[in-house]
Amino acid sequence: MINKVNNKVLSSKIGNEAVLMCMEAESYYGLDPVGSRIWELLTESPKTVEEIIDVLLQEYEVDQETCSRDVHSFIDEMISRKLILNESIAA
Repeated sequence: MINKVNNKVLSSKIGNEAVLMCMEAESYYGLDPVGSRIWELLTESPKTVEEIIDVLLQEYEVDQETCSRDVHSFIDEMISRKLILNESIAA
């Protein structure tokens, strides 16, 4: 599955954190620096969870298991809130 930012979500970066506004849900969300980095990666282009994990492992001092667990949790939460959309990768 490939993940991409929902184009109905507005975002702004403030320092090393991001603020998101979901127009459909009329909700605001604040992301910590790591969540903001994931959001930034997804605004550059759609990515798989594995691609996101690979980047974060290079940029942060974190082990594979922790990074994988945290990224999956973040992506799942963002999908449940409809901030991130995931789609099947075309073969």
